[in-house]
Amino acid sequence: MTNTLTIDGRAADWLLSAAIAAAALAGVMLWAGAAAHALQAAGLTAKSGAIGGVDTFVANLTDNVKWLVATGIGLAVAIVGLLFMTGHSRAHDIAIKAGLGAAIIVGLGGISK
Repeated sequence: MTNTLTIDGRAADWLLSAAIAAAALAGVMLWAGAAAHALQAAGLTAKSGAIGGVDTFVANLTDNVKWLVATGIGLAVAIVGLLFMTGHSRAHDIAIKAGLGAAIIVGLGGISK
């Protein structure tokens, strides 16, 4: 009698999934190391502070988000107004939710500065 190892279908699927997950984890770890080296090559060190141009990029991004929020609030006001004009039964509920959402967005420190 010979001793042979047999693997059923579920065990083979599990082993294949484990191998793929291990390979993906190894790839992520290699990529993370490469990203850190790329940042160091770009001049980002503990002593140098931010990379040049990042502050301008963040400021432009913040300005674009402010514009987007203002447009969204204006659209919400117009839609709620139309709901009130047409006599929608849930217009008050929608107005309260839109108002609370606008208050939360305006109250965020990073956007309203």
